[in-house]
Amino acid sequence: MQEREEIKQLFERYRAGRCTPEEQARLHAWFNRYTGHEASGLDELKVAFESGQTAKRSRGFRWFPYAAAAVLALAAGLYFFQPNVENGISGIDNLTAADILPGSNRATLTLADGRTVDLSEAQAGIIIGDGITYLDGSAVLSPEVGKSESPEDSPHVGLATYDLRLTTPKGGTYQIMLSDGTQVWLNAASTLKYPSRFESNERVVEIDGEGYFAVTKDRSRPFKVVSKGQEVEVLGTEFNISAYADDNTVKTTLVEGAVQIVNRQSKIVNKLLPGEQSVVRGATTDIRQVATEPYIAWKNGDFYFDNTPLADMMKQIGRWYDVEVVYEKAVPKEKFSGAMSRNVTLQTVLELLRISEINYRIEKNKLIIE
Repeated sequence: MQEREEIKQLFERYRAGRCTPEEQARLHAWFNRYTGHEASGLDELKVAFESGQTAKRSRGFRWFPYAAAAVLALAAGLYFFQPNVENGISGIDNLTAADILPGSNRATLTLADGRTVDLSEAQAGIIIGDGITYLDGSAVLSPEVGKSESPEDSPHVGLATYDLRLTTPKGGTYQIMLSDGTQVWLNAASTLKYPSRFESNERVVEIDGEGYFAVTKDRSRPFKVVSKGQEVEVLGTEFNISAYADDNTVKTTLVEGAVQIVNRQSKIVNKLLPGEQSVVRGATTDIRQVATEPYIAWKNGDFYFDNTPLADMMKQIGRWYDVEVVYEKAVPKEKFSGAMSRNVTLQTVLELLRISEINYRIEKNKLIIE
């Protein structure tokens, strides 16, 4: 009992940001002991840290009702679960979820002449100017190489307007500052097409996948983002667009400022205010009020699930860990709420399935939901 009370105090110190490295190590070891080896540990944690659960709910954030404290530990990134071979939930074929690392800074830059440059994983992003540099100022391309061709000279017709292209693979993310100062964060499995210079009376880029935009204000030149099924027009604002090819909707979430959404099929125009989200599905555009955190958490290096269906959660996980998600039966109907760092192994994330009693296995690069 004395130990449990001490751990509770340590946990409160951690939540307040006052834990020393030694205290964090002790907390880490205690979570490992109870969640990794004793089935009753989750219930004991729930009881011990009920106050922590209540505090989170008071901000409108719902944690897993059956293992709140375990999820708080995951959110803090405090520990890694070990594969449970006896229960058949660890990976096979020489690869386990514990071996699958999270994504990192990975991207490819495609030039107007078709050449590609694999960008440094030690860097977080690039800047488009007279040349192309990394965020720390070191050169990616010289000014001569970075200059765009005219549309009629470009050998790639599809890139005539957007003479440069930044692509992140599954398990990759990257930042870019465009020539007007606009910043874009690309999520995994995404492509941004853009010009080396904005030379017309409007600034136009195109995205496939997901990106967060912080647009530099320029009232004389509106900024437009073209994506599947829609165009977004802004003067200066911050917003997130999720427009993956394998999703049946396109979601635009406004953080600040104002944007105009044009449905390319129906031509209907809608305006968003901060805290609003448009959902484009074919010719239909729905506008709703949302908490923006779940939709921009990836930019800050986090997963954030808020009553998220399993299928949607697994899409995020599959893209970030570069695994194919396969369902042997019907997709489970469970929904998930909680948050954690994306900088953890796949095994840690999949504890969300284990505590929900959803069985899975790993075969090579496939995550199979049984």
